[in-house]
Amino acid sequence: MKKRWLSILVGVTLIAGSLAGCGNSSGGDSDSTEGTDSGSSSGTIELELYHSWSEETVRGEVLASLVDEFNELHDGEIHVTMEVNSDFPAYQEMVKTMLSTDTAPDIFHYNYNPNDLSYFESGMLMDFTPYMDDEWSARFSESDLETLTYNDQLLSIPFESAGAVIWYNKDAFADAGITEFPDTWEGLLEACQTLSEAGYGGFSLYTGDDAWHSINLITALRIAYEGAEEVSTSTTFQTQGMVDAMNMFKEFYQYSTSDVIGGDYSISCANFSSARTTMAICGSWFPGYLDESILPSVSVAQTPTNGDGVAEPGYLVSDAQTPWAASAQDDPEKEEAIVEFLKFITSEESTRTLTMDGSVILSANLELTDEDLAECTDQMAEYLEINSAAPSRTTNFERNLTTEAAAELPGLLESFLLDQITAEEFCEQLDALNAA
Repeated sequence: MKKRWLSILVGVTLIAGSLAGCGNSSGGDSDSTEGTDSGSSSGTIELELYHSWSEETVRGEVLASLVDEFNELHDGEIHVTMEVNSDFPAYQEMVKTMLSTDTAPDIFHYNYNPNDLSYFESGMLMDFTPYMDDEWSARFSESDLETLTYNDQLLSIPFESAGAVIWYNKDAFADAGITEFPDTWEGLLEACQTLSEAGYGGFSLYTGDDAWHSINLITALRIAYEGAEEVSTSTTFQTQGMVDAMNMFKEFYQYSTSDVIGGDYSISCANFSSARTTMAICGSWFPGYLDESILPSVSVAQTPTNGDGVAEPGYLVSDAQTPWAASAQDDPEKEEAIVEFLKFITSEESTRTLTMDGSVILSANLELTDEDLAECTDQMAEYLEINSAAPSRTTNFERNLTTEAAAELPGLLESFLLDQITAEEFCEQLDALNAA
């Protein structure tokens, strides 16, 4: 039988999409780990790798194993030591602080934000332009490389890009008598009422930290009212579609849990694990944060629309591009060692390992065979199908806020949910913060 190759298109990049077992993302308490023994022989180039993927997660464990593999391959020449801070909002602030104080690690990752170019403007990042040969550049889409180029310098290397899908508890839906996932948001609101009557909650939401699950839902609702292209190009939150999205979000909030205000990612995931909630809009890593006992009940649904043709069925909200960057170096040999590691970690083989074993959606190109896809769980196969069929991907709006606006977003969201401000006032104040 002939091999059939499947290419998974995520955003504007052709990327790896098959995910074996449980997915994972950063979350939980901060911690620090090291790869192999930090002691090294004379002449070995030492590199510090700072990232947010805890080794308690699948993807963190796989990344650590790849770092160990790299160290073995370059024994006596290059040695990479890892430090991990799995509290991602705190991690991002720490990276900014280190850049501003000239104490940045050799290699690190971050969420790209077109409205916060402080990383690029710091003058503290290494320029990869001299090293981006044809073979390496072929690993990425041209648009990703252009996005990470500033003043004709390639200041970061594309790495991770994940779509957020609707994960739902199919058994809870069935128990409530819902046989099909609704294809409209109004239908989903009605389903939430039905679920409530059966003793289940609706979406997992929270307002703390980056309010990831909540902002994913708001972004998805706004797309339903305005369309993906309009949302992606809009320069203001003061639109009728955004106001309508906020008001519908509040309706969904009524079917969530009592700990939404001030809650965080771990609490939101725990609510889904305990079936207190039955839906969450999250990335491929989401199953990795759930109790194993509930995994057989978890499925993936296509994003609803308002049924008016404004948004195409199956559109996705996505996380921001999360690239690798390196601090500027005075030593050419150290620069070359950094490039050697980043070429290794973005290679075809490493990309396959992180995808298949680490459940990570990456920016680098990867083609997967039917045999690869057969290794997926049913959930991951569903995830891939939804991702590959998505007509558009729009970045969660929190990822594109200025630093000041992002810091004030949790409080602003809480004020809205507690009826202290209206949807119109929320949009007006968010615009003002984002322009400050």
